[in-house]
This record gives sequence, C-alpha cells and structure tokens, in this order.
Amino acid sequence: MRLPLIFGLLVTSVAVPALAEAAPRRYYRHEDRRYEVYDTTHTGLFVRGALGAGGFTADDDLNDATLSGGAGMFSIDLGGALAQDLALHGRLAVNSVFEPTLSSDGEELGDLDDTSLTLTLLGVGLTYYTPANVYLTGVLGVSRASFQLDGDEYDAMTGAGLMAEIGYEWLLGNKFGLGVGGRLELHSVRGDGETLSTASLGVLLSATYF
Repeated sequence: MRLPLIFGLLVTSVAVPALAEAAPRRYYRHEDRRYEVYDTTHTGLFVRGALGAGGFTADDDLNDATLSGGAGMFSIDLGGALAQDLALHGRLAVNSVFEPTLSSDGEELGDLDDTSLTLTLLGVGLTYYTPANVYLTGVLGVSRASFQLDGDEYDAMTGAGLMAEIGYEWLLGNKFGLGVGGRLELHSVRGDGETLSTASLGVLLSATYF
C-alpha cells in the first residue's frame, strides 16, 4: 500500500507547480482590443466542494491487523476571508473504503466482503492562495470512524483528524474556480480499548467560490 501512496504524492508535487507556471498572470491591451484576465486576489465568502479518490491504510493495534484499499473522498468547506487570499473555514469531510483488504504481520488474508469503513471529520481549517492561484489548506478536527457490515453499523470510534492539501485552480470568473489537488489525510480514533490509526493520500477535483 505504501507504493501507491508515495506515487500519488510524487505526481501531485510535480503536477501542481507545473500547472501554476502555465497559468496566465498579466493584464494586457492590444490596440483597441482589450483582453480580460481575471483578478486572482481572493476576499469575502469562501465556499469549496471537493470530490476525489485515493489509497487508504488503517492499523488496528488491538487485533494487530492492517486494512488497506481504495477510498472515496468528499468534503465541503464554508467560511470567509481573514485577510486577502487567506480564508478561515469549517469543514465536513467523509472518507470511505469499501471491502478493504485485511493483512496481519505482512501476510494478506483477503478482502472483507460487504464491509466498509467510513471516517467522518468535522473541523476548522485555513486556506491560503499564492499569486499563481496555487492553494494550501490545513484542517484539524474531530473524527468518527464506523464499520458497516451488510448495511448495519457497528464498532464506532472517535478521535482526531488532520488534513493537508495542495492544489491549483483555473479561474472561470473573478470569484469562481475549478481545480485539481492532492490531499493527505490522517486519523487516530479509539473505542473499547482499541486504537485505529489511518492514512490516506488522494487526488481531488474542486469547485471554489472565493
């Protein structure tokens, strides 16, 4: 599981700066024709929705087991500017892995059929935009993890979660942009003497009003 996580991080770190260099940054005028380039400063209301997918791994210390697989990611942010290009916002995020692979002591034991693990985070974050419209986001909050088997929920745990993101947005107006980015997501939750530590790395598509 470490290989796809590392590969995803390398792709994101290379692609985002390259996209930023390709972005138009200047206003210019040619004779009587005026070419519009959108204002890249950000102020006021901040709203962002993001949807993506990535790799997931979870370590269960009580059962000495590891779960891994592909995960779906979703988040919604709502807040406002603290200063130009800097937003304070709340976040609701969901990360789900379906039919994860179970392993113990490095030995793969097979997939858990009809089983899913969902992590929900409610937190507070900061987002900063550079002049090239690259954004950096950090979120810290409360996490809840729950397993589902055949649609029934069991073994819910609570704890803390952390998210870190880097991305680039193409402006479709002075306030609205569509983007692509990478997310690192960490959770540590406990319940009934059991600790579950999880890590995810994914690629996201985003839509932002700011």
